[in-house]
Amino acid sequence: MVSDRPPVAIVTGGSAGLGFVIARKLLDAGYSVVIVGRDSERLDDAMAQLDPKEVLSHAGEAGHRLTSFSCDLTDENAVERLVTDTLKNYDRLDVLVNCVGASDRGLIENLGADRADFLFRQNVITALHCSQKSLEALEATGGVIVNIGSLASKVGARYIGAYAIAKHALAGMTQQLRLELKPRGIHVCLVNPGPIRREDAGQRYQEAIDGLPAQAARPGGGTRVKGLPPERVADAVLSAIQSRKPDVVLPSYLRLLIMLGHASPRLGDWLLLKFTSPKDNSSA
Repeated sequence: MVSDRPPVAIVTGGSAGLGFVIARKLLDAGYSVVIVGRDSERLDDAMAQLDPKEVLSHAGEAGHRLTSFSCDLTDENAVERLVTDTLKNYDRLDVLVNCVGASDRGLIENLGADRADFLFRQNVITALHCSQKSLEALEATGGVIVNIGSLASKVGARYIGAYAIAKHALAGMTQQLRLELKPRGIHVCLVNPGPIRREDAGQRYQEAIDGLPAQAARPGGGTRVKGLPPERVADAVLSAIQSRKPDVVLPSYLRLLIMLGHASPRLGDWLLLKFTSPKDNSSA
C-alpha cells in the first residue's frame, strides 16, 4: 500500500554534476530523495551540500527526506538492494531518474570493443537494471521514470566515440519501455540536453584526445551549441515528471533541426557537419 508520505525519488549519479542539481531541484519541490553513487565519500559531501544544517538528511535511515545509497548500478543485485532499502525507509517510490552515465571522445575508427562495452554498460545497463527493479514500486504509485539522454540520443556526431552509440540505445530502450509500461500506469520520459556547463570543463578538456582537434575534445565533441546551465536541465526534468512528457530536447529549437535531419538525411549530415566543425583546429 502506498503511504501518505511525500513523494519519493531515486536519483542515480546524484553525488555530483547534473544528478546533484536534479536532486536539489526535487528536494525543493517537496520530494524525499535518495541520491545514488559509487563513491561513499562523494555521497557524504553531496549530502552535506544539499543539507548543510542536517535537517533533512541522514544516510540510510528512515524518517529523513534525504538519504544516500552507495552501489555499482551495473550490478543488478546491488540495484535490488537499493530499491528494497528505499521502500523500507519510505514505503513508496514515485520517481526514478537515471542520470548516471559516462561520456566519450574519439573517432569510431579508433574505438575498441572494451571501450564501447564500458559506455554501453554505464549509460544503458545501469538504467535497465534500475528500471526493472523499480517497476513494482512505481506501478503502485503511478510513477515516472526519467532517463537522461543527450542530443547524441537523437543524432550522430563527430568526435564522440561510443557516446552516440550508447545514447541511441538508451533512447530506443526508453521508447520501448514507455509503450510497454503505459498500461501499468508508469510513464517513461527521455530528457535530451545539449552540452552542459561544468565547473571542471576547463581542466578536463585542456588537451586534444587521440589526435582530435582540441576544440573537438571539449564538452559536446566540438559542437557549436552553447552550454546549458544544469539548473535549466533540472527544471526540464521536474516539468517532465509533473506533466508526464514523453521526450524533451534542450535547447528546444534544436528539435526542428533534428526533425529536418531525419526527414532528409543529406540535409541532416550537412547540419551536423556545420554544427560540429571545430572553430579552431589548433587551440583549446
